Amino acid sequence: MTDVSTERLLGVGVAVVHGPDMPVFREGDASHAVYVVVRGAVRIEVGTPTGDRLVLAMKGPGELVGELGALDGRPRSASAVTVGKVELRQISVAEFLDALERDGPLAVQLLRLLSAELRASDDRTANRRSADVATRVARCLCELADRFGEHNARAASVELQLTQDDLAGWVGATREATARALRRFRDDGCVRTGRGRLTVVDLDCLRTHAV
Repeated sequence: MTDVSTERLLGVGVAVVHGPDMPVFREGDASHAVYVVVRGAVRIEVGTPTGDRLVLAMKGPGELVGELGALDGRPRSASAVTVGKVELRQISVAEFLDALERDGPLAVQLLRLLSAELRASDDRTANRRSADVATRVARCLCELADRFGEHNARAASVELQLTQDDLAGWVGATREATARALRRFRDDGCVRTGRGRLTVVDLDCLRTHAV
């Protein structure tokens, strides 16, 4: 979503702040609001029959969370969980739908957003089926660095409380396989890991593992 569209929605609803690892809503909840991410990131995930988590998306500043439930009126199809401290704009479904009805360009922008997210979802599904774990982890980290990192030459500090479980859920792999991939990237000098923090030391190096 463009900055212009985000600014339009920021004039609606109320500001809310959540601490780290807090549910914005849970899978199966009634859809009563839409959220705009103002600062921080929100992880979209679903539970699996085996009790694991599958990460479907990461939403950052300017992106919408919970818009599908507002549009079709059905319960939440996934959970939304904060990654670090997050500031959101909470907009009721009635306010959101009214804004779309009154603002044609905003409605068109939402259609473009949904189309882009569908394409990204298809790409991730294909990635999970066609690439090995190390390649999937590398691609995920490159995407996160591009979207959320503070870039300085080839380095990108990913300002997220990013755990190995988060990464494993994102790429559809076990925690053990994800840890092995990270160890390989550390040994090659691509990344540096710490408690709840991951720094891409050499983005070009990491991209060689993503092909």
